[in-house]
Amino acid sequence: MKTQFSFTRFWWLFRKHTAENIKYYLLCAAVLIGLLVLFMGFLIMVETSPMTTDKQGVIYVFMLLAAGPIFTSTIFAHLGDKRKAIASLTLPASHFEKYLVGWIYSYVIFQVVYIACFFLVASILLPLDDWRGQEYEIMSLYSNEDGQITGLNLFFFLHSVTFLGSIFFEKWQFIKTAFIIIIIGLVVTLVNKTILQSLLGHTLDDAFPFSNLYFSEAGEYFQLRFPEKQEYILGLVLLGTSLLLWTSAYFRLREKEV
Repeated sequence: MKTQFSFTRFWWLFRKHTAENIKYYLLCAAVLIGLLVLFMGFLIMVETSPMTTDKQGVIYVFMLLAAGPIFTSTIFAHLGDKRKAIASLTLPASHFEKYLVGWIYSYVIFQVVYIACFFLVASILLPLDDWRGQEYEIMSLYSNEDGQITGLNLFFFLHSVTFLGSIFFEKWQFIKTAFIIIIIGLVVTLVNKTILQSLLGHTLDDAFPFSNLYFSEAGEYFQLRFPEKQEYILGLVLLGTSLLLWTSAYFRLREKEV
């Protein structure tokens, strides 16, 4: 391609991708709604207390972090099939345009559909719960009181990891990516704790990456917290890591088309 991006060419590619996969995406949305109904409905039936916003937040974050990476890992699954891969790689569109279509569907559109499905299910099931004379309450999307924003930030990172995995691996993308995440997470946690203990000269109770530190000395319990006014630095680290992984995914896609 002479140019990396042409809006007209991108639009036709986006329409083609939508037409070819719309039935699959609708089926995924239906499955998502079914899981939300099953999960939320089951908790409403077995719980004696109402489905308050904090419980809704747990369901919202859990399902987002479970369904999002699974869906993302399938976005480039066709590259593992030689016939489909040849048809995809020889399309008259640039690497960036093909990459952008996958990114928009797996990150932007997925979140829009997920949020719509969650609040649809919540608006139907929550009025059926026993609120003991009170009006039912649906959690706010733009608040972090119940972990909503934290969930979106975690999905931001997990998407970049599974997006790279969907391009890097040809088969079993989600399983292989999840396995590598677990291994790297364990190694980083162990190394992080060892390094911090050697620096501080104390045996730490907990030392997970990007978390507070806990240790005891002379029978007293201490906690080291990150300065509140500098918490944005952790967000920048997460952002930088995600951007690096997204960039790696783009160059990995280019290698497949050489």
